[in-house]
Amino acid sequence: MAKKKEPRYKKFLGLIYLVISAVLIYTLCVNAYRVVGRKQELARLEERKVGLEKEKKSLSEEVKLLNDDDYAARYARDQYIFPKDGEEVVKLPDTKK
Repeated sequence: MAKKKEPRYKKFLGLIYLVISAVLIYTLCVNAYRVVGRKQELARLEERKVGLEKEKKSLSEEVKLLNDDDYAARYARDQYIFPKDGEEVVKLPDTKK
């Protein structure tokens, strides 16, 4: 018995199907890579959000404290070396090295 030869168009269709499959697999891999990258970015941004929320909370507490005149005066004296009336401030050099 003689083998029948496959028609050329079937080989051509097989090649087209192979190319289409390769393109679809490539697209799937690229999209999966993007998703992984976005998940990592989302995790990093969520950590940053938590840090910023803590900073916002501490700053809002500091604002509440600074609205108190006594605290603001004490803070200014400690941080910016403002003297009370009749006081003289002498700043000594830092000896820690």
